[in-house]
Amino acid sequence: FAVALDENSAASPNERSSAIVVGSQWDVLDFGEIEKDLADEMTDDTIDKVLLCIVAVNNVKRLKLTNCFRITGAGLEPLRGSAIIEQIDLSLVGEHENPDISLFPPIFCDRVLPILDSIVEREGCSLKHIQFPFLWRCVPSTESDFHAFCRRYNQMWRNREEIRCLGCNTRLPTGGNQWIETGTYRYGTQRHTCYDCFKHYCYDCVAVGREGERMLSSCETCKRGYCTNCSKMRRCRCCSDSTCNDCYENQCHKCDEKICFNCVEEHEKCYQCEECYGVFCSGCSDSSREYRTRLHTFVRNCVECHDRCCDDCRFRRFQLGQHNCAECIKTIVPLMMDEYRLLHQEMEQLKVENKELRSRN
Repeated sequence: FAVALDENSAASPNERSSAIVVGSQWDVLDFGEIEKDLADEMTDDTIDKVLLCIVAVNNVKRLKLTNCFRITGAGLEPLRGSAIIEQIDLSLVGEHENPDISLFPPIFCDRVLPILDSIVEREGCSLKHIQFPFLWRCVPSTESDFHAFCRRYNQMWRNREEIRCLGCNTRLPTGGNQWIETGTYRYGTQRHTCYDCFKHYCYDCVAVGREGERMLSSCETCKRGYCTNCSKMRRCRCCSDSTCNDCYENQCHKCDEKICFNCVEEHEKCYQCEECYGVFCSGCSDSSREYRTRLHTFVRNCVECHDRCCDDCRFRRFQLGQHNCAECIKTIVPLMMDEYRLLHQEMEQLKVENKELRSRN
């Protein structure tokens, strides 16, 4: 990258690209491997220079535009007609990251799709997996250019030799589905293909010796499909959807069960304390209080002041004189009783220990 990005280098483009190819392996080009701030500064002109410099059309098999938020897609022109590329990730986010980014990247269909068409139409095309930007997929439209490309991509797969599930030998895709989903469910996502190893499975095969663990699952957070050998999945405590273990950022502070990003954001069967940001599943929040511990760890929504705190934070604020809502105090009184009960037990224990010490002396 250092040579490719040095516009003031005295070496010619051919000399610079030759130096890079000799010194490095460029079958995988992931911009997530450089500093995020640097990747964010990438423009189409920069991407174009990098791809030309490393002769990407003949060398790059996997391209991941991680954190390249400023590009329109025009910089991918050097990849036109590539017969070697196997994977193109246009999602602009890294693995195990939510593709629904807050900003709206300027990557445009009309800049990218002609380049993708040139690859798909190439005789001997090696393309096995495409990850599209979330913005292209979030509103399905059968009249869009993107939808038309998905149909052409699916036709490319139909023109290839028959592909069967490595687990049960079922012909893929199953049930009238397509390789790129064109229905409303998971619209624009690739099916039956592991994002990492490109192996093909149906969604019914269970891993041998691992009951309930499917060979291929789609993650509800990063919107990628992984086989069980490449990424372990775990069901969310609240919605029961499968999510990569590496995608989980939250777990219930009471039972330690994993809770997915979507449930936390939408408050789906879980609560998040607005003070300490601890997350609690509804089962733990609604269960009876453990009187024998100091960890009250429950979140309740106050109907009066709309406070959304766990019992620990609410009690602490009350002790500091920062909370005087009558409804909240109703939940705090039992906590005060808990605290008194624990202090009383500790005092009694200290009396017993002091008595034993006196008797020894």
